[in-house]
Amino acid sequence: MKPAFIGIDIATESTRALLVDENANVLGTASAKLAPVIRGQDGSVTQDPQSWVVAVASLLAEIQVIAAAAQVEPISLVISATSGTFTLVNGEGRALIPAAIYNDGRASSPLDRAIFIRKAEKLEGKLHLVHTPEFVIASLLNLKPQDIAADWSHALKTGVDLNTQSWKPGILSQANTENISLPNVVAPGAKLGAIGKLNIHAGMTDGCTAQISAGGADLGSAVTTLGTTMVIKLVSNKDVSGPGFYSHLLPKTNWLVGGASNLGGISFKEFASDIKSWDQKAEAHGPASFVTYPLHSKGERFPIANKDLAKVSSGKPINEIDNYRAILEGIAFAEKLSYEILAKAGAPLTGELRTAGGGAKSHVWCKIRATVLNRPVIAQKGSGSDLGAALIAIAAVTSPTDIAAGISAIELPAGEIYLPVQEEVEAMASGYKLFVKITESPHL
Repeated sequence: MKPAFIGIDIATESTRALLVDENANVLGTASAKLAPVIRGQDGSVTQDPQSWVVAVASLLAEIQVIAAAAQVEPISLVISATSGTFTLVNGEGRALIPAAIYNDGRASSPLDRAIFIRKAEKLEGKLHLVHTPEFVIASLLNLKPQDIAADWSHALKTGVDLNTQSWKPGILSQANTENISLPNVVAPGAKLGAIGKLNIHAGMTDGCTAQISAGGADLGSAVTTLGTTMVIKLVSNKDVSGPGFYSHLLPKTNWLVGGASNLGGISFKEFASDIKSWDQKAEAHGPASFVTYPLHSKGERFPIANKDLAKVSSGKPINEIDNYRAILEGIAFAEKLSYEILAKAGAPLTGELRTAGGGAKSHVWCKIRATVLNRPVIAQKGSGSDLGAALIAIAAVTSPTDIAAGISAIELPAGEIYLPVQEEVEAMASGYKLFVKITESPHL
């Protein structure tokens, strides 16, 4: 039988599995719902971690049926999940608490949340902090979660130093003081165990696998993912970080630099019921009469790290079409500012710029962004965190010593190329200058 590869993405509300061949052609998919996310008045955001186990077991059963029908044999599996999501288990490997989701507000970091929860719940004895992949993989291998190593991507926010590829000394000391153990750390692609002929390899977070799936594994290339919010990722040859942005390491030497903005689809949700119509009107309208930083609510992460930042505009729209067009342009201006900030920090955009997510389906928005950036924008087809996980699964077999090189060798489907609208380039350049000016205003 020919070999096949499995990528699984454990998101917040659901999980999805993808079966692909060695060229990343999709052979089949499966999906399953997860337990509901519970939001508490104390800022907690939690979920039953056992629902991950049940969902993944269901997905793998479906995928095995698909594989048998396709006459292929899965030989490699990678799991991707949200960054820093964890649970606490006891010595027997049993979860003692609902999992704390990545945006849990009870403390600023996973370890601090674990310490807070331990005290609040009065948990005694030695505890083990495990992230989503370790918890799920342990169930597949019939091992204790604390015996599964964590990849340095999912564990980054917990306190891994990517330069030493191990826990920061201060984090280890803090954990030991609180009688909380942290898992061993390994590189993405490392083998963690096997179920028969199916090898399980360490993965990366959903943000990284989404970038990889859209063609963002080569040095100098970048991916802008446009969903409810906007995520910027660029591949650098060194660790780059600053206000609102930081790096993941794709073995062996490619750094995935980026940050997430609060701008995105949420910025124009009042137009969401008829986006195609508004897109057509915005294209016919041409450049907006004013510029705006279209935040939907207070606070921004990147490109402007300011928890007090609110929506700001240079003027008022002449009508609703003008308003909608200005919002699209404002997000494009923020994207341009993001890449300029990364370049200044040492990570220039020298390769292709690809785009993924729901926003990549808007032809008008892609044209506006290409015009603002004054460079081609490639809308990638079929991208997703499950595909990115599958690409790592392939590379873990074909190029285990250099995962980035293995991924780059896989030829992804061609995307749709959007070029700048030349007659609007000058207007967008002027709009960007004004955008930078109003976002640097003293009242912000």
